[in-house]
Order: sequence, then structure tokens, then C-alpha cells
Amino acid sequence: MSRPIVGFIGLGAMGEPMAGHLLSAGFRVRSCANRSRDAIERLAAEGLEEREDAAAVGADADILMTIVFDEAQTDRVLRGDGGALGTLRPGSVVVVMSTVSPSYCRALREEAAERGVEVIDCPVSGLPAGAKAGTLSLMVGGDAGAIEKCRAALETMGTVMPCGGIGMGQIVKLGNNAMSIGTLGLLLEVRELVQGHGMDFDDFKAILNQSTGRSFVSESMPMPRRATISMAMPSKDLSICLAAAEECGASMPMVRCCYEHTLENE
Repeated sequence: MSRPIVGFIGLGAMGEPMAGHLLSAGFRVRSCANRSRDAIERLAAEGLEEREDAAAVGADADILMTIVFDEAQTDRVLRGDGGALGTLRPGSVVVVMSTVSPSYCRALREEAAERGVEVIDCPVSGLPAGAKAGTLSLMVGGDAGAIEKCRAALETMGTVMPCGGIGMGQIVKLGNNAMSIGTLGLLLEVRELVQGHGMDFDDFKAILNQSTGRSFVSESMPMPRRATISMAMPSKDLSICLAAAEECGASMPMVRCCYEHTLENE
């Protein structure tokens, strides 16, 4: 039995190596230029086939994966002019891999179902290093049957972690990101404290990482040189997290404080 054709849109720092793993595993992969052509040209040497636009990618695909920056870009490649949703065949599956709102995923699932198309949400965690190594955490929400259709393709990229119904992958990812963004912000403040008292920060981290305050952030993430860093992605993700919290009446004062700090530094 031949492998399904995978349409893959969003060949950025995360998406390019993810598509590369699909190609290495023998999947037929179609894509189109989204923001630049560089990744298209590199992956073409590995067997990727280029199509004119998202609609043409969708027309070929049994599974369509999207991993672009945000909800607006996701909507553009799916529902916009030249979007893929209108060309997907009944029985195909859309895999939303960007971090977007759970409600967006649920609404997309309802709309796609009218065309006989299934939708699962599958945001990922592991940074570009995990994407390159094929060790991502893939947090999947949706119908079990739809997930199984995509499992072999997803497992080329990392570990598939079912989270529940549609949108629940996003809930898990938002919780994860709130924890990691908050921890990074706290560690930046602590760096100012220890350096202010004359201690080398690397020496502090060596002790921290053998103590109760250690975390993935302190052990693995590169630390920016300055406390003020690009906050576009953290701000986006924390905003979505807070909106999801409002839907269920969850109080998240520490996350809100962190979000307000990202706005101040955008």
C-alpha cells in the first residue's frame, strides 16, 4: 500500500526539517512557497514537489499539514484566495500545527466536515533543534480515526501525544508555552540579581541545574544576552492562552502579568 501524499505548507525554521523527515521516510511531499523560496529549493533536491499555491497543494494531498506563524496566516493558506480548504478531497485530513486558538480549530473542523474533510490540531514543542533531530512533542487533538490516518507521517517528526478532542492539542501547547515563557522571564530577572551581586551567570546556572529550581528552560534554552528580547511569539501565545482561560472561567493572574510584560517589550 502506497504512503499518503502529504501537502506541507510553512517551510520555516520548524517546518523545513519536519518536511525533510517526511521525505526521508519515503512520503511524497507537495508544497508551495509561502514566505520565501529558499527551503523549497533545498528540499526539491530531496524529492519535494512544488505546486503553484496552497490550493494546488490541497488538490494533491491526502494529508495537509500547515505550520505558519499564527491564526491569520493559517486562515489565509486554508480559506484565503488560493487557499487549500476548497480543493481538498473528501477523506483527506488537515493537520493544524501552528499554535492557534482551540475555538479556531473547532470551527474549522465543523466547516471542513461539510466537505467530508477531517481536521486535527497538532501543535509541536521542541524548538528548531527538536525539529531537526525528529524529537518533537506532537500534541494532538481530534478524532482518533483521523489521528491514526496521520500517525505514520507524524511519527517521522517525533512522539505523537493524543490529548483528547479537537482543540485539546492547543490547550496542552498553550499550557506548556505559558510555563516555559514564564520561566524564561523569571530566569532573566534572576540573572540580573546574581550578576548585580557579582556572580557569573553560568556559574549560577550550573548550581541551579543541580537544584530544585532547574527546568528545561534553565538546562536547554539559549539565554538572550539582554533582558529585552523579541516578544512577538510569546505575546501571541499568551494572548491565546488568556482567551482560552476566559472561555472556561480560569483565573490566570501570573500568566496575565507575564503577558503584560511582553507587551511592554514588543
